[in-house]
Amino acid sequence: MRKKHVFALFVVALWAALAMPAMGEVRLFVTKNTVKLYDPVLKDHSVLNDFAVSGWKTHNNLAVVWDDDEVLAYDIRSHQWIPLSGVSVQMALLTDEFAIVWNKGGTAVFDSSVPQWVVAPPTQGEIKTALLSRKIALAMTDHEFMVYDSVLRNWQTAAMDNAERVFDGAVGDNLAVCWDAYDVCVYDMTMHRWEIKPIAGVQAAVVLDKELRLVTADKIYTYDAMKHRWFEKVR
Repeated sequence: MRKKHVFALFVVALWAALAMPAMGEVRLFVTKNTVKLYDPVLKDHSVLNDFAVSGWKTHNNLAVVWDDDEVLAYDIRSHQWIPLSGVSVQMALLTDEFAIVWNKGGTAVFDSSVPQWVVAPPTQGEIKTALLSRKIALAMTDHEFMVYDSVLRNWQTAAMDNAERVFDGAVGDNLAVCWDAYDVCVYDMTMHRWEIKPIAGVQAAVVLDKELRLVTADKIYTYDAMKHRWFEKVR
């Protein structure tokens, strides 16, 4: 009887856990002209009236909403909306600490540790894509790679010599890497700077905590952020 009783209690607890809504995450309720946000810390709602929403995203502590010329970020740790005017957002990404928004002409990061928006410098070309980790934001154009360094709280740019190159990138918490057909650019958060290395034909990249691995057709290149050195071996 005791085993049956324990099993019954387990089933009830499991059912209750599944039935209860997830707590601790920001929630949005969006209509045509209103945004209603539930802050689980305050256990209350914050409402934006007369806001013609064109897009939104949420992630744990953060919510980002935008219309045609303004974007606002809400952080449940600061309990306030932080606006950025004059921005027409096309895409957005969020992590626990950051949000990045961008369109073809520019990008900005919301840094929850400040909390405020940090706008990137003007770019030479159109922003093609962006990536985000817990410490780094990365935006890429045909002409430059830009990283938001969360320690320095500013943007760092690596300009490429040749335009219209095929490129790709990957990002971790301490390292970011971008490459085109001829060169690799690595941003190292331990030194807060870009390093450009001539490596052609990168096929894939793996970004670990303090290590980066790049694969080409015939070699594997490794960058060690603890030693600040490159290593290579034949595949």
